[in-house]
Parts: sequence; C-alpha cells; structure tokens
Amino acid sequence: MQELPRPAWYRRVWILNLAIAFVVVATLVAATVVVGSARDKRANRPLVTDAPSTTVVPSTTAATQRALPKASPTSSALPRTTSTTRLGVRWERSGTEGYSRSEELFEVPNGWRLVWRFDCHSFRKYDGGNFKISGEGDFDGVSVQRFAVRGSGTETVAAGGRGRLIIETVCDSWTVKAVAP
Repeated sequence: MQELPRPAWYRRVWILNLAIAFVVVATLVAATVVVGSARDKRANRPLVTDAPSTTVVPSTTAATQRALPKASPTSSALPRTTSTTRLGVRWERSGTEGYSRSEELFEVPNGWRLVWRFDCHSFRKYDGGNFKISGEGDFDGVSVQRFAVRGSGTETVAAGGRGRLIIETVCDSWTVKAVAP
C-alpha cells in the first residue's frame, strides 16, 4: 500500500485560515442578528398596546363597494377636514387625500382609543394606498401605518396626555377619532 504525500505546509495553513474565516463570519452574522434584533426592539418598541381589532382589506368586491359611501371629488388641492365632538370622542377629523396636521392640542386620559378608517379605492390598481397617523407632543409614541385599498381599526394607547395627531395619506377618504373612556 502506497502512502499519499503530505500536502505542502502552505496548503494546510490555507485550509486552516479558511476554516477560521468561516467561523468568524458565522459568529459576526449571528452577533449582528442578535444585537440588531435587540436594538430594533428598543427603537421600535410597541407604541400602541392592546389593539382589540385591526382590519385591513387589500382588495374590494362589488358588494363592499356598494356598502361604503363614495367620497365626493374636491376641486381644492388642500385636504377637506371636519371636526365634531361627541360624548367620549375627544378629537375627530375626517378628510380627503393629503396632509392634515391639527393645530389644536387635545387632551386624553391614560387608556384612550385611536379609531381610524380609510378608503383608497382610486388606488385599487396598485393594491392600495398609504395611510399614516403619527403623533406630536405627549402622543409622540402614536404610530399607525397601513397600505391597502380599504382598512379600519381600533388601537388602545396606554399613555394619555396632551398633543396632536398628524394624518398623511393618498386615500380618497379617511376618519380618525381619539375616544376616551
């Protein structure tokens, strides 16, 4: 039986270096995933808690189109908004596409609910439009963003305070309410 010659020293070192590099890369990838996940959890902590129901409908049917009222077209480039106050409703805005930033501050106690709905039927061919709610002041932690043809939801916000809400959307119609117990 003939023995095979031993590989040259530089080939043995190269294989050893390759194995070490593989272990180092695997360790770095694992550390990045772990550290990145922990950082994302801290940076993107749950802003809205105890969401009882959230519904986003990505497409429409003829039956659902008849069920929802059509938004009337507006000739103005600025969004059309309205404000009403009812029992339990601390703040409410409805409007059409565009940007709406309430200049008036409103106040809510801890455990208030954010109720929202939108209809982006003119963006059906793109599988929906963007609908975003963010907060200022004590409501900095409020953040809702959805992409759909139509959607609605109720989110319970743990912390109360005084602030304002900002709605950014391309949707044909939308309504946002702050409801306190």
